[in-house]
Parts: sequence; structure tokens; C-alpha cells
Amino acid sequence: MRHLDGELSPEERSGLDRHLATCTECGRELALFRELKVELQRLGLRASDPRRSVWDAVHRRVTRSAGWILLLAGGAAWAAYGAYLLVAARVDLWEKLAAGAVGIGILLLLASVIWDRYREWQTDPYRDIQR
Repeated sequence: MRHLDGELSPEERSGLDRHLATCTECGRELALFRELKVELQRLGLRASDPRRSVWDAVHRRVTRSAGWILLLAGGAAWAAYGAYLLVAARVDLWEKLAAGAVGIGILLLLASVIWDRYREWQTDPYRDIQR
């Protein structure tokens, strides 16, 4: 295992290489351990937290998707109903324009904050670090 991890001194490495040149059984075993190391690295295992399970990732993926869909659908329905009420209301035009301006202003501010955060997230060098 020290050989696979590159932790052998040059003398130990040359001695092991001489032994591997003559011993096919040890060569096969080393090849198996190399494959095992590659497969384990491919799995991307990280230190496990006893409070988290495999289902946490599944739960996060499913609930986030469902949450975004419900949020967008509900927001669109709410905005359409609000626009309908604003148009159908028997108030002066300036009141409708003022209410529309406030609503559009809030949406523009929210969109700009989301856009800035997204651009910052794309260039964040620490975004892939896991605790």
C-alpha cells in the first residue's frame, strides 16, 4: 500500500520492483490493489457525518426540484391574479401605475440580487469545498 501511495524510499522501491519482477503472485496482488484504489477514488468517498445518510442527497435533489416548480408556478399564478385585480379594480389610473411601479421595482431588485449572487457563485474558488 505504501508503494501505491508513493511513500516508499528509493531503496525500498527498487527492492520491491526487483521482487515484483520475479513474483507473479505479488504482481497480480499489486494490480488488484491498483484497480481497487482507482475504483475507490472514482466513488468520491468523503468523510461521513453520522447525522447524514445517503438519502439526504436524494431528499435534497427531489425537494429542491419540487420546491422550485411549486414556487415558480405559485408565483406566476399569484402575479397573474394580482395583475387581474389591478386592472379590474375601480381605482384611479395613478394608483394603478404606482402599485405597478412598486411591484416591478421589487421584482427588478430581487432579480438583480439573484443575478449578482449567481455571477459571484460561478467564480467562487471555494464552492466545491465540502465540510
